[in-house]
Amino acid sequence: MYKSRIADKLLSNQLEAAGVVLIQGPKWCGKTTTAKQQAKSVLYVDDPSTREANIILSESDPSLLLQGDTPKLIDEWQ
Repeated sequence: MYKSRIADKLLSNQLEAAGVVLIQGPKWCGKTTTAKQQAKSVLYVDDPSTREANIILSESDPSLLLQGDTPKLIDEWQ
């Protein structure tokens, strides 16, 4: 069960204002969990089951990776 965070309202406001938000912080602090509350679709870049397909798509037509409802969470993109 998700527990509301102070950052939820800030994230919502920033998404409305800019349309994109970079969330940074230490591992396991809740970045992805918090972002998923606002996201309408998710791309897990480092998912082993889709990693090869993601690489192929990124090389041939990166816009295909961005398809889906917005706001879109792109997790572990670095």
